[in-house]
Amino acid sequence: MRLKKTIFTTIILFATLSTSLFAESTLTTGGRDKSDIDNMPSNEIRDTLEIPQDPTEFSKQAEPMSREEQLDYDARYNEKYFGPWQLTEMDLTKGEKTWQFMFAKRKMYRRYNEKIPKQWFQEQIKNSNFDNYNSISKPAITVKHTNIKLYPTDEEFYYNSNRVGEGFPFDYNQNSSAYINTPIFVSHYSLDKKWVYAKTAFAFGWIKVEDMAFVTPKFKEQFQSGSYGIATTDNLHLYSDDNQLISLVKLGSIFPIDKVARRYMYAKKGADGYAKIERFKPSTVNLIAKKPIKFNQFNIAYIGKQLVDEPYGWGGKLETRDCSTLTRDFFAPFGVYLPRNSSQQAHESDGVYMSLEGLNKEEKAATIMAYGRPCRSLLFVKGHITLYLGQKDNEPIIMHNFWGVRLKNGKKHILGRSVITTTEPGREIANVKEKSKLINTFQGLVNF
Repeated sequence: MRLKKTIFTTIILFATLSTSLFAESTLTTGGRDKSDIDNMPSNEIRDTLEIPQDPTEFSKQAEPMSREEQLDYDARYNEKYFGPWQLTEMDLTKGEKTWQFMFAKRKMYRRYNEKIPKQWFQEQIKNSNFDNYNSISKPAITVKHTNIKLYPTDEEFYYNSNRVGEGFPFDYNQNSSAYINTPIFVSHYSLDKKWVYAKTAFAFGWIKVEDMAFVTPKFKEQFQSGSYGIATTDNLHLYSDDNQLISLVKLGSIFPIDKVARRYMYAKKGADGYAKIERFKPSTVNLIAKKPIKFNQFNIAYIGKQLVDEPYGWGGKLETRDCSTLTRDFFAPFGVYLPRNSSQQAHESDGVYMSLEGLNKEEKAATIMAYGRPCRSLLFVKGHITLYLGQKDNEPIIMHNFWGVRLKNGKKHILGRSVITTTEPGREIANVKEKSKLINTFQGLVNF
């Protein structure tokens, strides 16, 4: 029987090599850990009931990218991804280093609305140990899926949980997530030595010491192989040769290819705190492919379908995604690099920005459909970013990880997940706030 279409045909070679006599690390299907984030409200609206929550039909509207165009994007992607390894010292401004200290001056709460004393923040600031900023100044790498925190602690803090959008999952200590194999640059240790202050290509903050390893020049040379695989299926599991779970692997995670061994590489932390290279093979096809995969109808649908219906996770909390991580991970397999947050994706990416300001909603919709590129454009409003999928019934359709629809009373009709909608989600709700509809707030269109 012939194999069905695969994302990257030569991946079959990696998946079907003759079985070794020795055990080896393996990438398999898996799943993220279920948590309270899976129990959030996930209401429906007319859009989610009437529009298929599957991007396949819209992928037919997309124009394929040329191979040359993709390779150009991908070269810039790799340069940015490994950028932290080019640093010789952390290059943050004083404002960037200390902006998180502002929370010490505000009323902040624990998850169940217990007010956090000022002393707690002072302890976190002390443990941040900025007197020793740049005392390490070494390149490193993450050795598992991990988090980047504002303070060196796993403890959460929120604004008033009794107000909409200020409680769980909006944990303001959660700056971002970082996938396995992410190159980082380390400034210094926390006072308790349990965390390092580090910078990735897209975010900076505190990473657990146990989740990272320093790298040598030799490791960097081997790891920057020039040929890279990228996970094309979400929520995979990477197992060691003795069948121990190493890490969750999210769609968009990158693994260099050892072309001699015909295996993918990952970083493992040695007893000396430095990374060493391990290798693995996927258990089946379509889990991972050489980056960039072709930007075509089949692959757009394949990648997009896996990103729909995931719970909303602020800053990648609890192994999920927020709006900007969704768009970032959608484009990554195609070799297009996006920065971390929505504003950066609009103004600091390799895309071409087009302003939508000053237009009424009818003019915006017409402009989006006239100039937007299906599955290749972002629609931006401060604090939110969406992927333009194309049009249906003469109106623009978007995919986005969306917390909810703003109502006139200030509350929200919570969707709490990634959905496919019009640019006026919830318009049928009697008390929806007209000015807050996305079509009225979109500020710009970004084309790739």
